[in-house]
Amino acid sequence: MFNLQFPERLVFDRIYVRIRLQIDVGGESMSVTKQRDALQLLQTVGSYPWYVEKFIEHKKAKKNSPSTLLGYLRDFSFFFRWMMTEGLSTASDMKDIPLSDLNDLRKETVESYILYLQESHLYERSALLSNPTKSAKKEYSDRTISRKISSLKSLFHYLSALAEDENGESYLTRNVLAKIELEITELTPLARAHAIRAKILIDDEIYQFVDFVYNGYLAHCDTEKKKQYHMQNRDRDTALIAMILSGGFRVSEIVSLDLSDIIMEKNQLKLIRKGKKEDAPFFSDWGKEHLAKYLQLRDKYNPEPQEDAVFLAVSPANPNGHRIEVRSVQKLVKKYAKAFGIPDLSVHKLRHSFATQFLRLNPDPHQLQAQLGHSKIETTMQYAHVLEDALGKAVNRTT
Repeated sequence: MFNLQFPERLVFDRIYVRIRLQIDVGGESMSVTKQRDALQLLQTVGSYPWYVEKFIEHKKAKKNSPSTLLGYLRDFSFFFRWMMTEGLSTASDMKDIPLSDLNDLRKETVESYILYLQESHLYERSALLSNPTKSAKKEYSDRTISRKISSLKSLFHYLSALAEDENGESYLTRNVLAKIELEITELTPLARAHAIRAKILIDDEIYQFVDFVYNGYLAHCDTEKKKQYHMQNRDRDTALIAMILSGGFRVSEIVSLDLSDIIMEKNQLKLIRKGKKEDAPFFSDWGKEHLAKYLQLRDKYNPEPQEDAVFLAVSPANPNGHRIEVRSVQKLVKKYAKAFGIPDLSVHKLRHSFATQFLRLNPDPHQLQAQLGHSKIETTMQYAHVLEDALGKAVNRTT
């Protein structure tokens, strides 16, 4: 009999019982491979959100194999970690991502994830194969991406249509994955460039957008209340957006920024990045000007003496300035982007805008990798094909 040494802390008790029954008691015997997968499932599922545990229980009851269930977990892990990297969740651990973050996802966000997958798999596959054919890359990428999206569609369908809470209500009130076509068509780098181009800022648009936030948006306010609100917060909003665009920072990094994290004389920020790594990336003089202006006015938010957050907000429930939330930043960027005429521009596309502009002017992906805090160069290289003329300009700068 295959001897399993089960961990002392069993988060997944019900699955544990079912696996032990299958392995030790009888019924259909499990192969060594299945037993290994079952143990791995048992040991890893506790690191996922509780609603994923519910989903796995549901699929286990449908007689899905341990290998299939592990495949679901791997696909969910890839997506959840992307969400945290892009600032789409304030959770610092994948296990703590709340249902509300899934409920608030937009169709364009999922489409951005698909573009990210296409870029990632293109470069990863090229590294694995010494002489890959186009057809081989296409087959690999299409199949893998389709599976990852199919896994998400299964999870979101379960949470929105099958699962119920104690009141008989669905866990999710909307299923954004239902709006995504499962068939994935492999895009060429040029096609990806055009798809992304409409959602980011290029060249002077970066400065025009920030100027619009400060000087132009007021004309779009149709009530006195909206005008007063904008004038109250325009220095903060301008500085916040300018800082993301001047250093490619994640929204979660900007929101969690404390006054003590700013090294103004060196144009650096002290950050704790993904993987709990300490870093001190730079920001530009242009961003510094907007930040310094806002800091002179920060006290108008009336923060408590112990409040160290850089970017503050007030609310009827809490009139003293407190740390602004990621969701609030996402909403204000969408508000300005829509009025500016680029409705698909989102807060994580501001980071994308910086990265694209950086490579246009400094064609060294390793420098960009260090600035953005990427652990793999393949992640950074997703920005290399955004503009079809970038390569030509990089070549011209070398002669």
